[in-house]
Amino acid sequence: MPNIKEIHPLPNDLAVKLTILKSMMYCGVLWGLFHEGWAMMRDHDETLFPFWLNSSHATNYASKHWPNYTPRKITPEDFEQSLIPILRRFNVTPVLVRGSGKQIKLTIGQMRHFFFAEQGLYFAS
Repeated sequence: MPNIKEIHPLPNDLAVKLTILKSMMYCGVLWGLFHEGWAMMRDHDETLFPFWLNSSHATNYASKHWPNYTPRKITPEDFEQSLIPILRRFNVTPVLVRGSGKQIKLTIGQMRHFFFAEQGLYFAS
């Protein structure tokens, strides 16, 4: 067994992101905002697809930014059949929006892995 001379702790921002991603896998439901289509937003030259871990955070965000939009559960079918083609076609980045308004950008593959893979979310009927 090798001798460990020193341990470098994770930077705080990385530790927070890993904790959030770990807890996201067990949250059970993802929410987007919907009104005649899924809400998208711009960040500089990038188009983002915002999603939330609970409907109340999505509702609060919508009331401030998109009053006509309402929270809608993102089902595995929505993700595979409707969101992935849109995200790929228009080069849109998924972004988790936390209650504080902070955002964590993910790739489509990461979103699929964390939320929609067999070991990911299980949706209640």
